[in-house]
Amino acid sequence: MQNRALILTCGNPQRGDDGVAGEVAKALLVGFCDAETKVCCHLQWVPEMAEWISEAGLVIFVDASAELKPGEVRSQEVKARAISPEAFTHSMTPAGLLALARQLYGNAPDTAYLVTIGGDSFALSEELSEVARHAVPVALDQVKAILSGVSVPREAGCWQ
Repeated sequence: MQNRALILTCGNPQRGDDGVAGEVAKALLVGFCDAETKVCCHLQWVPEMAEWISEAGLVIFVDASAELKPGEVRSQEVKARAISPEAFTHSMTPAGLLALARQLYGNAPDTAYLVTIGGDSFALSEELSEVARHAVPVALDQVKAILSGVSVPREAGCWQ
């Protein structure tokens, strides 16, 4: 496996708190790093991520949530779950991506987590709400806790 850890964030930075995961990615890339960890930020989960996932020993997905209380941060383990073929374009999930990695590449990490951050406003804006901004360090702490014992990023991964 090339990458010991892979951190995949998604969200639209022009939709207010939907961009909070991107802020977590930026902080990871600036704050602490290791060449064996890849950090990638996208607008949504896409099937192309399955290849990266198949090469990782640990995957951490980070995303905003409209279902959590604003500012709340939650981490949960994710297990592979098969997806229907029509889900390949608009509704990929972390569990579906893990299953796709296993199906297409014969490998997926045994350990994967989803860190979600409750958003307050998803309206058109390039600014995070105050509660989302304050949740970024909490999310970073949770990512660091998950990464404990695993190398952490030292150089820029990818930002798309």
